[in-house]
Amino acid sequence: MKNVLLSTLVLALVSISCDDLLDIEASNSLSGDQLVDEESIQLALNGAYFNLMGISDGGDGGELLGGDFQVMAELMVRNDQFGFDPQSSEVIPQEIFWDESAAPSYENFVNKSIIPTNLRVESNWRRAYETINLVNNILANIDNVENASARSRIQGEATAMRGILYFEMARLWGPQYTTSSASTLVLPILTEPIISVDEIGLPAKSSLGDIYDRAEQDLTNASTDLQSLGTNGTRISYYACQAYLARLNMQKNQYGVAQTHLENILDGTFSLANEPMDAFNNAANSTEDILAIQQTPGNNTGTPGSGSGLATLYSSLTGEGLSAFRISQDAISSDVLYNNPRFSEADLRATVDLNTTTSTTDVSTAYYRDPINTAIVSSAKFLRNTDVVPVIRLAEVYLNRAECIYEQNTGIIDATALNDLNMIRQRAGIGALTVADLSGNPDQFYDSLIQERNRELIYEGHVLHDIRRQFVNGYSTGILVGGRANPVINPLDPDLILPIPQSECDASPGLCN
Repeated sequence: MKNVLLSTLVLALVSISCDDLLDIEASNSLSGDQLVDEESIQLALNGAYFNLMGISDGGDGGELLGGDFQVMAELMVRNDQFGFDPQSSEVIPQEIFWDESAAPSYENFVNKSIIPTNLRVESNWRRAYETINLVNNILANIDNVENASARSRIQGEATAMRGILYFEMARLWGPQYTTSSASTLVLPILTEPIISVDEIGLPAKSSLGDIYDRAEQDLTNASTDLQSLGTNGTRISYYACQAYLARLNMQKNQYGVAQTHLENILDGTFSLANEPMDAFNNAANSTEDILAIQQTPGNNTGTPGSGSGLATLYSSLTGEGLSAFRISQDAISSDVLYNNPRFSEADLRATVDLNTTTSTTDVSTAYYRDPINTAIVSSAKFLRNTDVVPVIRLAEVYLNRAECIYEQNTGIIDATALNDLNMIRQRAGIGALTVADLSGNPDQFYDSLIQERNRELIYEGHVLHDIRRQFVNGYSTGILVGGRANPVINPLDPDLILPIPQSECDASPGLCN
């Protein structure tokens, strides 16, 4: 842990226009005792955004929301080998092909064998705590912002960042939240700023329950500070805080509380894009972006040269990506894999460009053929490192509410929940379901909802957290991994929990006992 705290003693701040998160320029250094007025504190806040959103910082890595928090969670549930399930006598199709030569530090996640020395584990841990410490310094000096409205906004955004990071880290570095796992010691909670070597101690791990409580309190406080600001431009807003609170309460099996947060978002401020792919590859936020990462050619989550960022890893287009994450076209129509749902031919989220293309402007479908190996395809959700990257979309909010309503009323098919599900289905061109279609069976509704979540949110980093939550609630399934002695992994398997980095264990052995 000392390694993390030592790296935060000099706070890297990024000079950026207070109005536009796209205008990121050169950085300088500013220590915590220099946060003396609104201008310096706003600069510090911009630096925290720079980190949280994963704007590439060169070889150090750690893309957080802008890359690894999504990529790691996806790779841990994707099947990269052709296999055979001896229990069901079913062939397990290969879903993805991961090019480990293009991005070797991710191979552990594909293999479900994540080691403490993995560079991605270490870089994201480090950058997350750097950002938390920067936020703690901002909050410790917030009274130096004289303007009350600016003070409330900055305080809200900073507090929300800390809450988001603790929640995301708890989901990746901790077990699924349950009554019994809440006491599990996971990672340290830091709420006081570190600005000198003398202040560094050996922090102890906090329980999963305490981390969730810290995140929930931060996001609740931030909601209060930001509520009057509406969408707050491209920054974290009241709506983003409510969406994160809903995610958090869903993971805690508190579906009534989560539903309240979701309905605070559904006030007409946001609307679904006309078609599924209209929500991606945009120069500015789409109508359904509740929180999104702003990128420019010079400031983004990564390029092929850096080896980081969603477009770099997922794109197969010349000059745009490394073609590391590639998909078997056969898997798109497979119904064997829980985490890769079967798409119908009419589904707009499964269309494939049958031509071989090398230009992002030529892609209008959900998938496109790899320019080198035309037997495999790539997802078109992340084509360019200059476009907005969605973090929270309205489509997720509707699917979340449908799940929350179902979990509170498992014996019925609720009309609102069915309507929420059908909004996503109809936008995708596959038609609405009726109660008769589902034979009046609430279990069939739930099966359809899970399938729809996986279709709509595929490759966006949700399925690991979804499958854990649903497994705890009794949905019997596992993560299929072909070509191994045991082809099914329990979603709650400790192998799917990130380890504390070895460098931190060496510096503070108590963290890893």
